[in-house]
Amino acid sequence: VTGASGTMGRSLIQQLSAEGARVIALTTSDATFEDSVRVVHWQPGNEAALQDCLASVDILLINHGINVHGDRSYAAIQKSFEVNTFSAWELAELFLSTVKKSEHRALKELWINTSEAELIPAVSPLYELSKRTLGDLITLRRLDSPCIIRKVILGPFKSNLNPIGIMSADWVAKGILFWAKRDFRNIIVTINPITYLLFPVKEFFQSLYFRLFSKS
Repeated sequence: VTGASGTMGRSLIQQLSAEGARVIALTTSDATFEDSVRVVHWQPGNEAALQDCLASVDILLINHGINVHGDRSYAAIQKSFEVNTFSAWELAELFLSTVKKSEHRALKELWINTSEAELIPAVSPLYELSKRTLGDLITLRRLDSPCIIRKVILGPFKSNLNPIGIMSADWVAKGILFWAKRDFRNIIVTINPITYLLFPVKEFFQSLYFRLFSKS
């Protein structure tokens, strides 16, 4: 789990551990975790250092992100895309490159939190732009993916990034696992009914467009 020290990361680790998973916390901070959780430190831009770690895991849950809110400075643009888009993309590609055997195809999965901001305004333009770009890249990558890719589409939950969020992180984490165990490829957990209606439609037509006008 990336973004392990954040509110959602900790909730996911708790719920996954309760389900019997052996969790690895991928974190950029010096945060502490339960003794049962293995901690691996990394930094955006140095994703290649995680090659051996990712080769040994069945599920990579990319969950990290940054929200600069209303800032639109050069530094904010650079940081938003570096963290929300390109580091997530590099980790995804690194993980997918470890899927080499038939048993890997059956066991390995990539779960990636692209956020409801793919579809709905988040009152944070750079957060929306960087997350939508990531979402589009993942939709494109799904066409030739060697293993299952699940998109995690979350509505506003209370966290350090969003202190006015409505849902609790624990409730959202339970929802993610609920739908994943039922093999949903687009895992939507939100209070906004529009997302449940429009996201599958958007994903279908965008995937169709990418399939028609691009090559593997």
